[in-house]
Amino acid sequence: MRRVFLLRAYGDFAIAVQALPATDSIVASLHLKPLYEALVSRGCISSRSIDFVDFGITGSQLNLFTNKTLLGFDTFRQLLKIKQYVRANPGSSDFVEQSARMGLLNFFTGHSFKSIFKTGQSVYAAYGLPALGLERKGDKVLILPDARLPKRIIPSSILARIDGRVARFGSDYTRFEQLIDLIQASDYVVSSDSLPLHLAYLCCKPHFILYPDGGKQDFFTSDALASGSFSTFSQFSHV
Repeated sequence: MRRVFLLRAYGDFAIAVQALPATDSIVASLHLKPLYEALVSRGCISSRSIDFVDFGITGSQLNLFTNKTLLGFDTFRQLLKIKQYVRANPGSSDFVEQSARMGLLNFFTGHSFKSIFKTGQSVYAAYGLPALGLERKGDKVLILPDARLPKRIIPSSILARIDGRVARFGSDYTRFEQLIDLIQASDYVVSSDSLPLHLAYLCCKPHFILYPDGGKQDFFTSDALASGSFSTFSQFSHV
């Protein structure tokens, strides 16, 4: 049996948890549990057995996968917790999502993790998640401009040119359940390249992606890529 460790950000988890087959055993960082519970409670996914473990991840993902906190004390503390877990719960076929910093992860944990896909691959294609053929129907447009990375936040100058409801974290929603409710009540979602984009796909809502110039398309949904429903900030003309 393949065992998959989910240690990355919320958006990565939203993609993986719908794509991983039932034959996979999942070990996930405890910080991802509230999102999982929200997805199940709102009918986005079916419940499945997941071992949520406190690896000390208090930010968005394992510090090793970031640049800012790569060499911090908490990084080594998190890696030690992972090392202790795999020693106490041995597995012969352990995977993480992507190949970024795989050498460092294996070195510091003393383990032999493999990756499901190589960093830089189209994530939806790597997981075998198809285009759903989503078509825009209705006029309730929801705009979700916020993102974990500041450079991905949709500028206000662009928001002013889109006819729809702008919903922001902290004022319009503070919990995953509220965000999912907003998406499920909409007809069309305009999103930054962030978690709401992947929730729109999960909720089978047609969507449009706005992303910064020079940004990568690795995490774009199959539907957005198939329909060309995306634009950089500078090239944006209309939705």
